[in-house]
Amino acid sequence: MLVVDDHRDLRIGFENRFVRELKTVGASGFTTYDLMSLNEIKQDKQAAAARLSGGGAGSLIILRLMNLGSKYHETQPGGERYAGVVTGIENTGWYDYFSMGYMAMSPTYGSQKISLTLETSLYDLKTEKRLWSGVSQTVLTDSMDRVAEMDPLVEKIIATMRKDGVIR
Repeated sequence: MLVVDDHRDLRIGFENRFVRELKTVGASGFTTYDLMSLNEIKQDKQAAAARLSGGGAGSLIILRLMNLGSKYHETQPGGERYAGVVTGIENTGWYDYFSMGYMAMSPTYGSQKISLTLETSLYDLKTEKRLWSGVSQTVLTDSMDRVAEMDPLVEKIIATMRKDGVIR
């Protein structure tokens, strides 16, 4: 199992979850974060494949980020209300007069949604051919526990791989 992410904690979290989920469906697997860094793999893919094969792997599941999008939305629960404010500041122009002279009286709340598109691929280490590939999309919001979202995502990916017959 290999997760391509420069954030070591994300790599560790996803790889551990994939290995755990593989074991629950009767398959075997091991993590790669403790074997080699992404830079080591990138520098010499043949040596990395040989090292993984030497450890007993015949294939490799790779999870990578394909796309990341973000939306931020602001709302005001009430109508806008303005109150005149005497500031005591000398005005130097029309913009200063209006920006300092009036102040919004309604609170503003913001929320962010992050859209992730992930690609999961299964490669044969001997032939270097892709055996299977799947794309998953998920949306994260401010109120979600992002670590807890890893579990159902990995479960869905492994379930799809079993349904497609690449994991028995």
